[in-house]
Amino acid sequence: MLVDRKISDSITDRNIAAVFFARAKQLDHLNCVEYKEKKEPYRSMNWREFSKLVQQIALGLMTLGLKAGEKAAIFSSTTHYWVAADIATISNGAISVPVYPTSSANDIDFIINNSQAKVLFVQNESLLKRALAVRDSIPTVQKIVLFFLPADVKSVDELAVKYNLPNGLLADIESVRKLGASLDTAHLKILEDRMKSTPKDGIATIIYTSGTTGVPKGVPLTHGNIMAVIEDMKPILSEDERAVYLSYLPLSHIFERICGEFYWLTHGGVCAFAESIEMMGRNMIEVEPTTILVVPRVLDRIYAKVKSGIDGATGRKRKLIDWGLDVGAEIVECHGEGKKIGPLLWVKHQIANKLVLEKLRQRIGPNLRIIVSGGAPATKEVLTFFNAVGINTLEGYGLTETSAPTNVNRIGQVKIGTVGPAVDSVHQRLADDGEILVKGPTIFKGYYNNPEATAEAFEGEWFKTGDIGTIDADGYLKITDRKKDLIINSAGKNIAPQRVEAVLKTVPFVTQAVVFGDKQKHLVALITLDEQAACDFARERNWEFDSYFDLSRSTALLGFLKKELQARSRDLADYEQVKRFAILANELSVEAGELTATLKIKRNVVGRNYKSLIDQMYSSHDPVAVEHESRELAALAK
Repeated sequence: MLVDRKISDSITDRNIAAVFFARAKQLDHLNCVEYKEKKEPYRSMNWREFSKLVQQIALGLMTLGLKAGEKAAIFSSTTHYWVAADIATISNGAISVPVYPTSSANDIDFIINNSQAKVLFVQNESLLKRALAVRDSIPTVQKIVLFFLPADVKSVDELAVKYNLPNGLLADIESVRKLGASLDTAHLKILEDRMKSTPKDGIATIIYTSGTTGVPKGVPLTHGNIMAVIEDMKPILSEDERAVYLSYLPLSHIFERICGEFYWLTHGGVCAFAESIEMMGRNMIEVEPTTILVVPRVLDRIYAKVKSGIDGATGRKRKLIDWGLDVGAEIVECHGEGKKIGPLLWVKHQIANKLVLEKLRQRIGPNLRIIVSGGAPATKEVLTFFNAVGINTLEGYGLTETSAPTNVNRIGQVKIGTVGPAVDSVHQRLADDGEILVKGPTIFKGYYNNPEATAEAFEGEWFKTGDIGTIDADGYLKITDRKKDLIINSAGKNIAPQRVEAVLKTVPFVTQAVVFGDKQKHLVALITLDEQAACDFARERNWEFDSYFDLSRSTALLGFLKKELQARSRDLADYEQVKRFAILANELSVEAGELTATLKIKRNVVGRNYKSLIDQMYSSHDPVAVEHESRELAALAK
């Protein structure tokens, strides 16, 4: 049964929670959420049941004292309770603050203190331990709400005793729900009034993103920001309440939050929550989604699995598959260039679809129609493959500050190698140096409690993205460079290299450090050492070496440095930690163009000068020594 879509016609005039409850009332008995607990088969809730859960948690939060404008932080991986806590918070006119489950103790401390969060939602005991490690420095938190109790614990009170917590500090989500369920209609009227009185320009969420200094910056997004970008995504994502989304990316990330959570909650469909990103492939088979959001690393993984099957084919079968994919790629090229598909190509495509492409689609996902890729650039090879197969794979671009997508390729109009034209509400232009500037209703107004960073981020009414690009005659944007030093890894995580480099330089003997890792799974680093100090240290320990050349390649020194680096990286998130490093023979210099006159590192020049060495760090698996062009030595350590 198809339902009336009129709610979305005026979506930009309403707040998120109000639209969700209106949509839930409309869809009522239709399936809304699928989730797993304790390795069991998928369970489901319809829209009435899920909206009731959200409403009861919202009322429970109200009873616990959460007021409009106050903050509730969510420290959890992706789960249906994450969404319920988010919307329950927003329903109260309060502000939700995501915290990555991989965040370091310093970041947890900073985010909660900077936002002044009153409530802290925590997924499980493992994350609870990490939150409690900074409890003394987060005095604003008055209530910690646990999503899942450990299997060996009967009650939340037992857990509170285990960690010697003050009476009333710890609760579980079920007790908060029951508290809300016990309230009368008068409290429900208060909740409804809070939703109605939340202004369009009221803050819905504050999302913290790492800046170039490494200090997280809070990005407040309003109901108006979010509603505008949801409206922008209507021509791109499905409005069919039968759509099935698979959610597995962190909801702390703006991409999954906007295009996954908020779009689904305001437009309908079913959201199935994966058990984890590692289980995503298996869960895809179980729920057969119509739409998934991906970062390139995940897309690469799916591609590699399908490609291995193709590579196993031989003879005529392999030739047929290659021919079918070539025909599909021709269709994609025609769409991108706006060319008309001739009758011969049309016939070839019909045959290729029947004999090859349809079978490949079945292997990837029988119902999969839309893949949206963001967070980091995907490769042309992979994007061409999925579009050629017949799955609309749309690469986009955006930032936390822009409420996610400013640009997305459109179905049937994909230009491989671009991130598509600007979405409807966004105005875009290039500065004289090629920096991408944007403005519109989806753009944030400024960083939370950080006027200096806000002033640097805007040129008049235009937000400076920090990325360099070109725009073609059709309005398609191509990202060509990164003006800022900020690293975005293959999982779409933002990493401030200066922060990591500062840690590296606390390691004994390290004098210079440069971190790399854009579009990669992990970070690597180039370092230089104080030669005299390293040699003196080695002699004190009776290490055998004939020269600094020998010492810098020795397993003793490499092992010592690795151990020191690991110990000093404990406050960094896992994705911020350097997995491999190389010791350079010579200091970086002004003469080589690697340093400015004021001795600041020119990251691009260093990356270019040592490209082969950096590539080797990503391809080699054993500690080795590497001679690099005119440089005498570079020792590589894992």
